Amino acid sequence: MNILLVAMGLDIGGAETHVVNLARKLKRKGHYPVVISSGGVYEQEIISEQIPHYKAELDKKGLKATINSLKIMRDVVKSENIDLIHAHGRIPAFISKIISIVTHTPFMTTAHAKFDDSIKYRLISFWGEVTISVSEDIKEHLIKNFGVKEDRITVINNGIDTERFNSNIDTSRLQQEVPISVESNKVVYISRLSGTLADVARMVSDAIYKIRKQGVLIDLIVVGDGDDFSRIENYSHKINSEYGEKFIHVLGKRTDIPEILAFGDVVVAVSRSALEAMSCEKAVVLVGGEGYMGLLTDENLSVAMQNNFTGRTVKEEITTDKIANEIEKIIGKDNAIRRAKLGKLGREVVKEYFSIDSMTDETIEIYKKLINRRK
Repeated sequence: MNILLVAMGLDIGGAETHVVNLARKLKRKGHYPVVISSGGVYEQEIISEQIPHYKAELDKKGLKATINSLKIMRDVVKSENIDLIHAHGRIPAFISKIISIVTHTPFMTTAHAKFDDSIKYRLISFWGEVTISVSEDIKEHLIKNFGVKEDRITVINNGIDTERFNSNIDTSRLQQEVPISVESNKVVYISRLSGTLADVARMVSDAIYKIRKQGVLIDLIVVGDGDDFSRIENYSHKINSEYGEKFIHVLGKRTDIPEILAFGDVVVAVSRSALEAMSCEKAVVLVGGEGYMGLLTDENLSVAMQNNFTGRTVKEEITTDKIANEIEKIIGKDNAIRRAKLGKLGREVVKEYFSIDSMTDETIEIYKKLINRRK
């Protein structure tokens, strides 16, 4: 099958990483994936694996960008003999819907998050013949707020490549790049750095600063990019200067996420980044732009699975003190055994419920059904 995967971009983010991993697996399973997006840090990765990538301004809403994207996608569908269009994101779905009508090509979507359901956005949201939801709470959101019929929604969990994300990755190169004492507690924060997510990054930085001032040797590694990257980078410089030593390391856009996660002791993240950290057997503190659940344990695991490890179904205020307290619970030599147990629990959960092979196989079955309907 020739599958066109349509994404806003290929920078750091859950939907973007999902598209890259799905494309890889589709190719390895004998299919022909083609990707169209505005590009980003992962663009060269898929090109290096001989997966075609076409650039279109799918991250922009203007009329000119929309017309250009329509022309590019129409040409791609014809030239690559596409059997099915699979959109990831609101703008990609809008463009894909039009092209599916023009070219008579089956069209489906994946909902990776809870979309804004205000009237103007409901009018331009299209969900395809089938919609994959990555969690139960997103499924309910689609039914309640967008009127998507339940029988047109399939819940398929995010798929994590446990071979790429594991605890045995060589981190020697990263140790040279980011000079941190071997005695230090290393906390990794991975997220887009825009809006509320940037606010969370600042709170995490404040939490690490608070712990540092108590005499605990601890460092923070911040990975991500976005509209507020400069604000977070400048804020880290300010804190490091106040303390008189660099302990907050802002790395920006990166594609070596498995290595960075393996390098850390504790990871503060949500959604796909949290799952990737779990696959690397790391203790995870769930803090993000949509919610807060604190340290992930067997006690809150089932709730976390229902909301795709975002905390969005838990109404609890995020504060610097809460973040600091959760991190303090799990760092240090005294908590090494507990960290290891939580790490093993996380990897077991990922292997059982969030396998990239299972996710890909389930998605392929949907492709086959939609394509066969048109024959």
